[in-house]
Amino acid sequence: MHKTYVIEVGDEQVGLVIREDGDHDFQFHAATPAYHALEGRHFSDPYGAERAAIAYAISRRNRLPGQQAQRTGGVL
Repeated sequence: MHKTYVIEVGDEQVGLVIREDGDHDFQFHAATPAYHALEGRHFSDPYGAERAAIAYAISRRNRLPGQQAQRTGGVL
């Protein structure tokens, strides 16, 4: 039997981690294209995947300030 956990950042479901029978690690599967960079990464537990997804979301936010300003009408 495999184990599956939903990974969320805030209120958004960004992926799943799945551990198949006999595996020791959980593999990340992106639920949205924005988190495709994490696709296939292995984590020892779901919490590690969640922390990585949060860190990735923060890094994306910091890299894209102009796009964020456009989405919010210039207000950050």
